[in-house]
Amino acid sequence: MKQITLDGNILSDASMVHDYLIEMLEFPEYYGKNLDALHDCLTDLEHINITITAPKEDGAIFQKILRVFKAAERENESLKLNIL
Repeated sequence: MKQITLDGNILSDASMVHDYLIEMLEFPEYYGKNLDALHDCLTDLEHINITITAPKEDGAIFQKILRVFKAAERENESLKLNIL
């Protein structure tokens, strides 16, 4: 199973979040850089364990991203999510 650790501080930065996810999760070039596209790509991942570290400031953007990750985990049994 592939292991990925995502920095919650970057997931809290609206200007960086989607570019960071493209790089870290190797999303396809056509990734739409929005929450619906994030959900779609997360539910397509196979055999992956994603750890998200808590950000210094737990803002609205991070909470939205986290909800998408949790929803995708419920739909994709190949995706395991850990929040630190």
